[in-house]
Amino acid sequence: MDKLVVKNKGFTLVEIIIAMAVIAILISAILPAFQGMQQEGDLSKANSELLTLKTAVISYKRHNGSYPTNITTDLSGATPKLINEILKDPFLTDALTTPNTYGYITGTDASFGEYFVIYTKSVDTVVDTAWSATNDQVEIAAGKDDLAVSNAPVVKL
Repeated sequence: MDKLVVKNKGFTLVEIIIAMAVIAILISAILPAFQGMQQEGDLSKANSELLTLKTAVISYKRHNGSYPTNITTDLSGATPKLINEILKDPFLTDALTTPNTYGYITGTDASFGEYFVIYTKSVDTVVDTAWSATNDQVEIAAGKDDLAVSNAPVVKL
């Protein structure tokens, strides 16, 4: 009597484990590259939006005689309309007071006069941007990655 030979056409457990290990290795090699691209995209977006906000703040002062107290509500609700929507900072610089917005400070310096600074803490998530009354400029700490715009000079130390 002939015996019936049955062939399994599935995968063995060892083959499945090996395939999963290869996939995991490939993912671990590719993932950092995607994260780097995301950060580059966020930096480009922030840089572009900072320039837009700078223009809007200057225009606001031209129409109202003073700098806005809040770059989200004042600029989006201004007449004429300066920005159509609140620009959201990808690095959540001012997340505690006004969710997802860029940092914004104004002041009056004895020798420089009125100034404004719009900034993002960027990838390192620490604010390293400050007004220097000694040098009449905005200073970003040495080796830090903050982005900032102002009506005064912005200097990376």
